[in-house]
Amino acid sequence: MTATRALTALAPDAALPARDVLLDPAAAAQRLETRLGIGGPVTISDAQIVRCKYRIGESLRVVLRVTVDGSDHTIVARAFRNGASVPAYSRAVTGAVPTGSVRPVVHDSELDTVWWTVPNDRRLTGLPDLLAPTDDMAGLAGKTTKWATSELVELAPERSATARALDALGHTIGYAKAYAPGTVDVAAFARRYDRVAAALAVVDGVSAPRALGISSPRDVLVLEPMPGCRWDELSPTDLAPALSRLGLAIATMHGVDPAGCGAGTFGRLGIARVVHSAELVAAALPEHSRTALGLARDLAAGEPPAESRVLLHGDCHPKNALAEPDGLALIDLDQGALGAAAADIGSLLARLRHGSIVGAHDPSAGEGLARAFLDGYARARALPHPDSLRWHTAAALVAERAIRAVNRVNRPAIAAMGDLLAEADRVLRHGALP
Repeated sequence: MTATRALTALAPDAALPARDVLLDPAAAAQRLETRLGIGGPVTISDAQIVRCKYRIGESLRVVLRVTVDGSDHTIVARAFRNGASVPAYSRAVTGAVPTGSVRPVVHDSELDTVWWTVPNDRRLTGLPDLLAPTDDMAGLAGKTTKWATSELVELAPERSATARALDALGHTIGYAKAYAPGTVDVAAFARRYDRVAAALAVVDGVSAPRALGISSPRDVLVLEPMPGCRWDELSPTDLAPALSRLGLAIATMHGVDPAGCGAGTFGRLGIARVVHSAELVAAALPEHSRTALGLARDLAAGEPPAESRVLLHGDCHPKNALAEPDGLALIDLDQGALGAAAADIGSLLARLRHGSIVGAHDPSAGEGLARAFLDGYARARALPHPDSLRWHTAAALVAERAIRAVNRVNRPAIAAMGDLLAEADRVLRHGALP
């Protein structure tokens, strides 16, 4: 079989002894070959990790795409602690949806791990209906064209899934999102999307998807499809104009009335969260503990100036936009929350600096893209105080970029952790503006 081997370089985690096996697709596939088949062992000819979420000392979720006897499957592993996989497996097998010749749920007691074959999931009980829409869901994507089939495009196990909604001819008519029961208010989300779409509709060159329909009982939201291509598909000459439009779109969103949009307080760059993120990085990568803990101390001691709260995007980076030659669509507003405008801007600036560090683009190109974003933002709204941008960018380098390197087991970012933390320290001392 072929597989991309995981290399974590993380400190051992006694609470999750299965971690390194589950992060090695070849080792994980080897264990599945003797457990996954209904009629006996199977042959896995390919295994790739497509997503993981690691919480030190707590849990690990890994999404594997595997080829089993010529058929492709998406399988989600969750590592538990202290034998908790036993009751989890018992609950999972009750009502599990059949998945052909492979088991819908597998228990590996030695690793204290349960595996779910999609469309089964520990908490996303609506995933089967998202991927095979029922009659009562077929009209959610529009009154004239019925939603017939689906194609899974993104899966965050136990939290949410996004599927391309297709009509009977295979045309994309929307994007449907299913959420774990009780975790979101889909009606409030629909209002958020509609309100942001209306605000951007009167600004030249930017847009956002409207909500086409919701099913509150099924925790499903369907959004209109938007034109354009992803950030990583753009030519180098198109990057700066796209970043300028992204800045304009974010600034416009910051002026939207958040009432009734289901937006709570943005907490990821709160001081307590930033400090905790630094502590987790220190625990996972002890060789960087002194720098990480020093940053935590300095960030906690230098709280940014107070700002009025706005409706934040909450996950502001170039991949959450679709670009065309003359326009840009702002997408994925699910993490919208109330907070300082500098939180979104600092997140974007940190993302670009991170890209320079891991080799996605050279530093001069990164600075040019940052200037384009800031110029676009300033077309619609005054930039926050430089001290607030300095603090929020440094905080985002720690509480978003550094901790996500660990939580997502991002090998290039882990290897560059020293440079990443050094950049956070430099920004905190000297400012974030290019």
